[in-house]
Amino acid sequence: MHKTDHNKLIQIRQLLKEAYDHYFQHSDGHCKSMEGNISLEFGDYWSDKECECKITGVSIYSYVLGSSRNHYFDTLDEALETVKKWHNEEMSIDYEEQHRLEEEYYKRHYPNGYLINPDLKIDKDYWGGPKIG
Repeated sequence: MHKTDHNKLIQIRQLLKEAYDHYFQHSDGHCKSMEGNISLEFGDYWSDKECECKITGVSIYSYVLGSSRNHYFDTLDEALETVKKWHNEEMSIDYEEQHRLEEEYYKRHYPNGYLINPDLKIDKDYWGGPKIG
């Protein structure tokens, strides 16, 4: 692998880390266990006979940042450009405003008691909470 490819890979890793740090600090934390996994392909025997370790494909798993789970790229340059876009999008999200709008929406569309069944009887001693109904 060339030094420039190594530097691009480090930059991809750093941008992903910053974006994930921001997401996990402010969001509900919903994610998949493979978040941020990067796989490199170096081609087959015939495409790298001189053992140059030329990268022939890049795969990034990102359920949180991307539009799907698996993202495939032909080059590190393509991967880097996409990760820069994901990073910029994530860093521009105002989670406080997003949460405020969600709360406002639920208050408007689901008034207090909306999901409570008035016929429901729950035994306080059994459930350990206040008796409903």
